[in-house]
Amino acid sequence: MSVAWIGSQPVSLMDAIRNAAKLLASSRCPVFTLDTDVHGTRSAIALAERLRGAYDHRMGEVLAREIALYSNSGGMFTTPGEARRRSGLIVLVGEIPAAHHDLLQAWAASQPDLGDRGKRTWFHIHGEAGVTKLARQLKAVALGAEDLSLSGALAVLRAELQGRQAGVSLANTAQLRKALARSRFPVFVFSGDSGDAPSLAMLQGLVADLNKTGRASSVFLPADDDAWGAALTSLWMTGFPPRTGFSNSLPSYDPVRWDVQRMIRDKEADLHVWVSARGCETPPKGGKVTVICLSCTEAPAAGAAVTIAVGKAGVDHDGVAYSSRVGTFHAIAATAPSLLPSVCSIVQQLAGALPGRKALPC
Repeated sequence: MSVAWIGSQPVSLMDAIRNAAKLLASSRCPVFTLDTDVHGTRSAIALAERLRGAYDHRMGEVLAREIALYSNSGGMFTTPGEARRRSGLIVLVGEIPAAHHDLLQAWAASQPDLGDRGKRTWFHIHGEAGVTKLARQLKAVALGAEDLSLSGALAVLRAELQGRQAGVSLANTAQLRKALARSRFPVFVFSGDSGDAPSLAMLQGLVADLNKTGRASSVFLPADDDAWGAALTSLWMTGFPPRTGFSNSLPSYDPVRWDVQRMIRDKEADLHVWVSARGCETPPKGGKVTVICLSCTEAPAAGAAVTIAVGKAGVDHDGVAYSSRVGTFHAIAATAPSLLPSVCSIVQQLAGALPGRKALPC
């Protein structure tokens, strides 16, 4: 089976490495799109730094929204474990990614053994999209109004809970107020996909209001665990999350300037390194930028100058990934070990093939 291609022609791995290294060395503004495990992310960021490029995540738009909540407005957060053991009142906010549905359904099948006691009560704040499938499965009480966005519903709910007047009213607000009065530790569950930045900021304002007279918190479930792991990895390496560049050798974070897809559209980049070890994803079409693709694939990526097949952490090789369930990183063992190289090993070889042959620090 071929693991490397130049254009559409299969070649040896070393030939692909040398060809890709030449493209990297001649690039004036390379950009990296990442979607891999911690080791792959670390090595790709280190290579971007050496080449004075910029990097972003494949889910850059959603990830930027999640990061903005922490960096721009902040909030009150607790862990999934604390919510499961202490909270008898769970309020879902907007759409929760399917990857987290089994976690919430496990909460519904259990009862808190600290703080609140008894059967758990569920509510769901929704916008014009309506009640979600998960909320119906959990028999959550709906909080929303017709033709009202999620941010609007949150604003109205916040006003009503504070005894202020609003132009519209939400159904079941009185029921929520009674539940809040009974609960020792109400928890609001949301993700980066739950709404836009104003919605997430309004939610944290609502939680802050509740903490003036009691105790409440929120559980942040990332839209994608791997993306959030990449953000944390970037933070400990550079002090900044993705959408960081090294134009003057020092890292600089700018969610607009270093938006990789924007840079490609506006012809600010001349080389795009697409790193996706998850599989099925291919570099987006459009633009005339040269593409180097490191992907979990069995065929060359359409339009890529160089394609190298890589393995997936936790399947083809061992790795480290972020888990929102435990709130930290954990080791993942290979379930079907193969000879496919890891992203980290390929990036290390690319660095070694560059002029100067200096190894990456990680």
